[in-house]
Amino acid sequence: MTHTDDDLSRWLAEDMLFAEQPESAENWAAGFDPDRQLVYIKLGPFKIVYLRPQKFTRRFYHKLYPLKIEPWPYRKRLSLFNNFCTIDIVLDIRYQATLNYVQKNLELLPDFNQHIKQSYADYLDEIVDREMKDLGDGKWVQTGLAAIENKIAISISELLAMQLIQSQAACNLIVTFADFPLVEPGQNNVYLNVLKKSFELTDQNNREISRQQRLLEKQKLLEKQQELEHLQQIAELEVQAQALEAEKTHRLLAEKQAQLIEQLAIEKRIFVEQLQHDTQLKEMQLESELRIQKLQKQLLQSEAFPEKPGINASAGSVK
Repeated sequence: MTHTDDDLSRWLAEDMLFAEQPESAENWAAGFDPDRQLVYIKLGPFKIVYLRPQKFTRRFYHKLYPLKIEPWPYRKRLSLFNNFCTIDIVLDIRYQATLNYVQKNLELLPDFNQHIKQSYADYLDEIVDREMKDLGDGKWVQTGLAAIENKIAISISELLAMQLIQSQAACNLIVTFADFPLVEPGQNNVYLNVLKKSFELTDQNNREISRQQRLLEKQKLLEKQQELEHLQQIAELEVQAQALEAEKTHRLLAEKQAQLIEQLAIEKRIFVEQLQHDTQLKEMQLESELRIQKLQKQLLQSEAFPEKPGINASAGSVK
């Protein structure tokens, strides 16, 4: 089989079928009770059966029979179109006898489950065969098998429910195709349907691949754009950091300049004060030297011309 045939088989037999189930399909709630047990009492000719209650005290005359949830696997293979198509019918059924069923068939105690399988196996075959006979036209290749699977499961659940048997059924139809035989155009409609569906699946796969590639490219572009935006944000942060650093440096230089100016002013004032002080010292020294010189001159003069008392007296009198 080719790759396209494999895709077609998967489409007919796997998850894509369940996605196409009709909205009106019923969901059967089986209502199983895994703890269901039958209490059987026989007193002379009288027989009493009832379901074991939650609060139950067993007596010597009680017999308990569990009504188990029994699995019922069903497998069947069907060949169509001269063995071109093979359909495997896979039925997984679970069932449990009810009290009403037991009361109607008390003589079967305790082999209810085995009797159910033996009694209704032929009915299962009839249901499956009835639904499978409609596959001969090949239209299901286009529509899928989900509706038929659902119909088989519901029919089985209805059959057992009518017999007072709780059940839950799941049907899966697995389809495989052989290699295509030589087919003339216009004949054997099923082959044409298969070819058409194969083409549709191939086209669908191609479109999906293209879509995935576009999404991938879009994702790459988005990631690239996000990376560029991230780099731009980093650059902006670096510019802001540099601006803050420059402002900080400018502020530090301004503060340092102000400190230098203040320091120069202080040094200038100190220098001026020092000059004034030195000048005052020199003036004081000069005045001191002049006084000393004056005193020395006076002393020299007094030594050279000593004063006479009379003259001084006369001079004083004359005055």
